[in-house]
Amino acid sequence: MQLTIPRSRSGHAAIALLLARAERIMARDPDEIIGECYLHRWHSFRSGFVSEYIHLYLDSDPTLWLHDHPWPSLSVCLRGVLREIREGPGGDGRNITIRPGTLALRPPRAAHRLELLSGPAITLFLAGPRMRHWGWHTDSGWRHWRQSTRVGADGVTRVLLKPPSRGGPP
Repeated sequence: MQLTIPRSRSGHAAIALLLARAERIMARDPDEIIGECYLHRWHSFRSGFVSEYIHLYLDSDPTLWLHDHPWPSLSVCLRGVLREIREGPGGDGRNITIRPGTLALRPPRAAHRLELLSGPAITLFLAGPRMRHWGWHTDSGWRHWRQSTRVGADGVTRVLLKPPSRGGPP
């Protein structure tokens, strides 16, 4: 589901306040680095019920495979523009453009990938309670993240999946 904060004076002020807060959090080193130059993540608040992260997207997802999350989530775009490619019922994909003020709500099994259209992009990412494991949707089916992702000695998380074959899913 996609919602938008109204393009009003109060809507712009709300985005500006959230962005200023995100930039204060981003003044410290990121808690996670994913991909060589893909995503930096800051843990703003974490609990068993809800967690808040700041995401800085420097590039598109590092693989064309779709992934899902272990919890329901809500992204609020604060800067930049992303395209989210989602897998819908029956395998029909749809593209959603995520701009400042866009709220993208996802259930835990929503398969998707993100492409950076204009950036870097910054999002506030809210995660609900963990309900399952996350993984990748490949030609051979769903793969648990531990089978395809490794953290290097440098602390950077890398995706080890080979790209999909020509004619395969995006």
